[in-house]
Amino acid sequence: MEKNYGIRISGGQVSAGAMAAGEGATATNVSAVSAGSLTEARAGMAQLLELLHAHAERLDRPDEAIAVAELADRELSKEEPDKVSVLRLLELIASGAKSIASIGGAVTAVQQAVSAIF
Repeated sequence: MEKNYGIRISGGQVSAGAMAAGEGATATNVSAVSAGSLTEARAGMAQLLELLHAHAERLDRPDEAIAVAELADRELSKEEPDKVSVLRLLELIASGAKSIASIGGAVTAVQQAVSAIF
């Protein structure tokens, strides 16, 4: 019987740039920050911050939402931002502003731009 060195994934979602399985297998993933996507993410983040300030009275915890957005903005200002950190911070913002469509749309736009970075 032949050995199977495949990858079995059950449930959830896998997003990988490179995967390898089996004896002697190697996988290499080279990624670079896309200047266009990073610029879009930064611009979208600036817009999101403006919206959070403009709609602060409608947020349950405006100070926290703005502080979290500022953390995400600082991360995006780095030469090589941590995509996972930014996306998690954006999730926190979205969860606190569910009822405000313009903020939800801005969060989605930044998430898409950040997801395209790597």
